[in-house]
Formats: sequence, C-alpha cells, structure tokens
Amino acid sequence: MVVSILSRIARDRGGNFGLMTAVLLPVVIGSAGVAIDFANALQVRSQMQGMVDSATLAAASAMADQDMTKEEAESFAKTYFLGEAKQATAVPSETPADKAAREKALSEGLATTATVTSGSGNSRTYDIRMTMNYDVALSGLSRVLGLKTMHVGVASASQSGREGNALSMYLALDESGSMAWDTTTVNSAQPTKQEAYNCGTGNQSKTCYRTVTNYVTKMQSLKAAAAAMFDELKKADPTAELIRLGADSYDDKTKAEQAIKWGTNDVATYVKNLPDVPDGGTDATGAMTNAYNALKAANAAEKTAHTAKGNTSFERFVVLMTDGEMTGNSSSWNSSLDTKVRNLCKKAKDDDIKVYTIAFMAPAKGKSLLSYCASGDDYYYEPDSMTTLVESFGEIARKAAKTDTRLTN
Repeated sequence: MVVSILSRIARDRGGNFGLMTAVLLPVVIGSAGVAIDFANALQVRSQMQGMVDSATLAAASAMADQDMTKEEAESFAKTYFLGEAKQATAVPSETPADKAAREKALSEGLATTATVTSGSGNSRTYDIRMTMNYDVALSGLSRVLGLKTMHVGVASASQSGREGNALSMYLALDESGSMAWDTTTVNSAQPTKQEAYNCGTGNQSKTCYRTVTNYVTKMQSLKAAAAAMFDELKKADPTAELIRLGADSYDDKTKAEQAIKWGTNDVATYVKNLPDVPDGGTDATGAMTNAYNALKAANAAEKTAHTAKGNTSFERFVVLMTDGEMTGNSSSWNSSLDTKVRNLCKKAKDDDIKVYTIAFMAPAKGKSLLSYCASGDDYYYEPDSMTTLVESFGEIARKAAKTDTRLTN
C-alpha cells in the first residue's frame, strides 16, 4: 500500500513547475541584482578614478607651486579626495551611523605617497601617488545570493616638474590712455565708490555725489597680472641664477626702459611704478626695437651673462601686450605703425626669439597685429577680463620657465 502511494507521487508531474520555480526564483532574482549592482559598481569605480586623478593632479601642482613638504602634499591630496568622495558616495536617507561608517571606509581605504626628486640646478620633480580601495554596498536583490558588497579599486599618479629653464625675457607693455579704462571686474576690496556729478538747476552749478560700482582698471589688472608672472618666475628661479628680465612701456612715445637684469625685483618695481592713470596714444615700435636689440643673437651680452652663471644654453622671449591698436599720437589706426611692429616681430622670430602676445580687451586690428606677432597659436592670448589676464601672464611664465603638471597614470 505505502509503496503504491509513493510510486504514484513519483509519477505525478503536476507540482514540478512550482517546485522548480521555488528553487530557481532566488537565483534569477539574485542574478538580476548582481547585474544591476555590477553596473552600479562600474559607475562608482569610474567616479572614484576621476576623483583620485583630480586629487593627485591638484596635489602635484600644489607641491610645485607652494613648495609643499611631503607630509603637506599627502594631507592636501587626501583632503581634496575625501571632500569630493564623501559627497559623491552619499546614500539618500542613510542614518548617521551609516554615514559615519561610509566615510570611515573611504578614509581607511585611501593611501597616498608623495616624493620630491632634485635634479640639476634648480630642477625638481614632484610625484604624488594615490590608491583607493572601497567596498560598494549591494542591493537587496544581490543579497538573496548572500552577496553584500563588491570591491572597487583605483589608482592614480601625477607628476609636476620645475626644470629650471634658463631664459632672458623682455616685456613690452602698453601704458596708453585706454589702459585707464575700467574692466568688467569689480574691485572686491572696494566694490563701490563715490562719483561726483553736477546736480544744479538752471545756470547754477552744484556738486553732488552718488554711489557707483568700482571696477578694476586695465592698468590695475596689468599690474596684478605682471605680479602673478613674477611670482611664478621667482618660484622657478629662487636664487636668481637662471632668469633675466627687462621691460619697456609705451604710449605714443617709448618710455625709459628697465635693462635686463637677473631675477624679478627690478622689473617688478618698474611695472609697479607705471602710471595709475596713463594717457597718450599707442606705438609699440620703440619698445619692440629695444626688446629685439637686447635679445638678438648678435648681441653677446645675454650669452655672456648666462655663461658666467654656468647656463650652457638659454631661451629668449618677448612678451608684447596691448589693449588697443597702433594709433601713434592720434585716435585712429595707423597702418604704417602697424606694419613696423609686424616687421619687428618678424625680425625677432627669424632670430629664434619666441614672441608671446597678449591682446587685452583689444579691438579687431589690435588682435590681428598681435596674432601675427605671436610665435604660434600657443603664444597668443586674448584675455577679456582681469581674471583671464592674470591667468595669461601666469601661464606664460610657467611655459617659459618650463614648469608644468602632467598626469602620468
């Protein structure tokens, strides 16, 4: 009897589908969960990679710019990464305990190493390396299969270098009347000022005052930008044995020049003393002539000076800056002056002098001239605000001194 009942049960197929469903359903659900969580983990890994790349690149740049110690650089990189990572990995509606555990895991999974290598002369190489290991929490679907986390690991390395490039540089700077004009940048230290105006009626004159926005002038912008350049050059050559600077300013007349000397101090003083309220037209021919004569290969003065410091080779640069077009002592463009400046630029470039040009809020003819004068697209700048002018001067200094930051992973 019992054997007969068991035999009938074995032959009955009616419950197999339900039984197989009961067995396979967790596997199907878990597999779907793993697929979803795997895609999410790849996204988290991509985010982590971007964040460690950003952190190492920022730290490598800061090491070179701020002369950080190894410990300072490692702390900088860690703080930079965690600031982004804690926000990027935040989970909606997580409890304070879960948040603390997540942030602790980020901190403990991070390893950072910084090194500084000295080369010949003043050259330095700054390396920063970072690894990040993090367990991404899986969804409830994956937990059906007993999977709670998925490991994500990323690494990044960045390097910045100060190569100590020996150079001689001459600045030809515009101090024409339009340099007294306002930029679009508000003076953050004093955002407003009092402006006098005639508020009298009829034939009576009366002076009243009103509050207006206080914008930074072009000349103030130039002085700030030049100061940023000199800071960069001083970092590249703290002992003033690699970099020589000279300068000459101009309106429709060529001003007294600052002869080329070692370091940045003399030229920094020269630029600082440019008139706060300049006037006059625009004629760069004299300043460019002085720049060319000081740097040309036929003039042995620079070679002699560098050789005496042990610099077996050096590069020569002119930085030509204007906010206008060549007008001479008039208010109209002067084709003859424009052509003379172009010819001087060609002479300099033919003599292997690299020419950087900066057309600061300049009109079309000014931009055309400076675009022609530049030694290439990478040597031409067209800033339209104080901020971009400062950035332009700083970038020229880093390029000339060959200080750069590059991602090496």
